[in-house]
Amino acid sequence: MKGAIDALATIEMDEVARCVCTLSEGNFAAGFDSGTLHIYDSDGVVIRTATLDSRVVGLASLRDVLVAVTSTGGVQAFRDEPLWDRPLKSGCEVVSASSLHAVVADGTGQLISLADDGSEVAQAEFGHVSSLTCSPDGVCAAALEDGRLLLLGPAFEVLHDSPAAEDDVETISCMAFRHDGVLLVARNSLGMTVDDRPVNRLECWHPERGMLNTSELPSRATVLRPTESGTIVGCFDGSLLSLDIGDSDPRLIARLDHQVSQIIQWGDDILVASWFDVFRITTIGEVIWYFEHIGVVEHIIPLTERVALMGDDRKGRTPPPLVIIDPDSPPRYDDMPVEVENPSVSEEYSGALSDEEQMQVDMRPNMLEGAESILDTLHEDTEFEVGPPDIESDLLEDLSAAARAINLPPVADAGEDRTVDVDEEGKATVLLDGERSYDPDGSIGRWAWEDGRGNVIGDTPQVRVKLSGGVHVFHLTVTDDRGASSKSTITVQVR
Repeated sequence: MKGAIDALATIEMDEVARCVCTLSEGNFAAGFDSGTLHIYDSDGVVIRTATLDSRVVGLASLRDVLVAVTSTGGVQAFRDEPLWDRPLKSGCEVVSASSLHAVVADGTGQLISLADDGSEVAQAEFGHVSSLTCSPDGVCAAALEDGRLLLLGPAFEVLHDSPAAEDDVETISCMAFRHDGVLLVARNSLGMTVDDRPVNRLECWHPERGMLNTSELPSRATVLRPTESGTIVGCFDGSLLSLDIGDSDPRLIARLDHQVSQIIQWGDDILVASWFDVFRITTIGEVIWYFEHIGVVEHIIPLTERVALMGDDRKGRTPPPLVIIDPDSPPRYDDMPVEVENPSVSEEYSGALSDEEQMQVDMRPNMLEGAESILDTLHEDTEFEVGPPDIESDLLEDLSAAARAINLPPVADAGEDRTVDVDEEGKATVLLDGERSYDPDGSIGRWAWEDGRGNVIGDTPQVRVKLSGGVHVFHLTVTDDRGASSKSTITVQVR
């Protein structure tokens, strides 16, 4: 039986947090689609607020300077108050920071390195970046949309360039640097070519020596958490794996029911987010406790002796609350029997029968006059006429109304993954068709197509896009006439 823990604090939210960042003194920052930036203390209380020009897409901490990037504006820095602002016409896609610089990827495929005073350190163009991470000593790893991996020095000099396989569609799902400077990269392919390459694999890269080794994974990695001895890997199929340095095969720690979305270290154990739940799990797979959140947990934020949890209900209604928990709280077991110790009382007032009362109870009762005839009447057989049951006329109507109150979500269908060839100009025109989407108990009221960077590119069932060479990911979200929604994804390879 798994024990559960309770929340220390629950704070209502106005909207869903899209990105978070841990700060000093147990504080943390959260950015929102509205452009709002909140700074929270360890109790979940907002201590500072800023309003930025557009959707906050990334946060990073650089020498106690909070760096925030927005979708259509640029880069802004804060330390108790605004420090500097660097506009970028094409907006920002992602940000990461080392102990030296903050690295920003903009909408044109450029990387820009900034010092903590806002001055530019380096700039280079490599292509559209899907994810970015930096080591403390300034080495930067960039994953491109076409599956290419770049290891870059502090001045963006190329240390290693690892392109995706030409005969397959490859993506990079997550990356992380270990404390020794080795980069961990989770790489995945669609398996379009039958060969010895693992479909899902973990690669280890050294900034100087290049790729060190490759390990096959049972499923697509969704999160990497480096440890002193190796790394913990969370997978799409719910597998929680451990890989130590020198191991070629991962060790299964636990298998959860849903995708692993976050992992953080907590003492000798780990805190793992999977769907609506957060678990504290030992390295041998023992579940110490679990906590159930109202929304799908997307962020686990360590705050010295506490942890903040933030999520998304994925329904577009009331945002789930911010929850503060203490991971060291003892678990409770609601199904365990509760033993109550009775206080000692004197026999005089104990409620027990006296000797005289007990004798009266044991004696045969005297039959009152006329009682025998009454008992005979009670023992007579009685016939009842049973007819068809009376059914209230509005019962079926009530059942029908209850059935109508249950709203099934729509079914989004973005179509099958596709591979197309470029024309003479190196472009390809592709029709994204979501007309096979449907709502089982109503109608679809809203359509939304997004590209891999989260930009909305259309609000109709069909959208025509012009693409350059590479791998492109598009998401279709459909919402029915009663507010329920679902999402589907399509991958298009242009070659």
